[in-house]
Amino acid sequence: MPETALVELLVGFACNNNCKYCSFGTETRNRNRKTCEIKQSILEAAKKKAEIIGFTGGEPTIRRDIIELVEFAEKHGFRTIRIQTNGRMLSNKGFARKIISAGANYFKITVNAHKAKIHDMLSQVPGSFSQTIKGIKNVKSMNRIVEVNILVNKQNYKFLPQTVKFLIGLGISQFTIIYPTYIGNAFKNKEEIAVSLGEAVPFIREALRIAEDYNLDKAVTVNIPPCFLPERASNELNSLKTKVIGPEFSVHLDEKMKKEKVKLPQCKKCKFSNLCPGIRRDYVKVFGAKDVKPVPGKKIASLKDLH
Repeated sequence: MPETALVELLVGFACNNNCKYCSFGTETRNRNRKTCEIKQSILEAAKKKAEIIGFTGGEPTIRRDIIELVEFAEKHGFRTIRIQTNGRMLSNKGFARKIISAGANYFKITVNAHKAKIHDMLSQVPGSFSQTIKGIKNVKSMNRIVEVNILVNKQNYKFLPQTVKFLIGLGISQFTIIYPTYIGNAFKNKEEIAVSLGEAVPFIREALRIAEDYNLDKAVTVNIPPCFLPERASNELNSLKTKVIGPEFSVHLDEKMKKEKVKLPQCKKCKFSNLCPGIRRDYVKVFGAKDVKPVPGKKIASLKDLH
């Protein structure tokens, strides 16, 4: 079995946002795990000595039992208890204090843009931007780690450099720039939110350059094949060492992502062809394959050669 450092508990699909780029659809919203099922998954993760336990969704912070679940995880000795969230519930300082006191010490918060107009349009909840930013400030004031996820789309990609600068101003030093999967809401709203990698990568590259100039703790990308961003190949091709457990499924993320990708004829000519599993099938379905161009050069045999 693949090595596991992080066990991500997808506690269900209920959410207080309805983001246009979400990979889930509204038809899944009523599929949520029971408290006892999640506790059993926590016990199994502890038994396998996973270092990090994560709670994700949907939106985990809207569950009535979230404090109880975090306390249960804390009792079983995980180094990191991570909450992946839109941050809105954390705008309530009492709730933020309560979940931190229960044991949560790492927060991955999604921010759609540097301005409320764009963020709220994408989340489809007026006022969500101000709540998310307040949530970030509350967690930072309690000296806990905040990492920000930014989902790249047609509405925000030209503003990625400004968004990174804005978040640095809030004291954020860890970023994950994610290219979306075009399934669920993202596929349904593709005319409004889909942007090709060819269009988006120059702005992603500039955002990463800003992060490097500030010497930040972390700036990584997800779902961007090395043919589009060859200088970040080691980041994209390294194992995620993550197991995701959700309603009615349990899967290692590396295996899942590999199955969702396809090798194109031009991939055979790419220097990364021995390591790269290809490009996502849903990307090809939306954009075709014309902007997927092989990177010239001697074939790279192993991850060690990337460093």
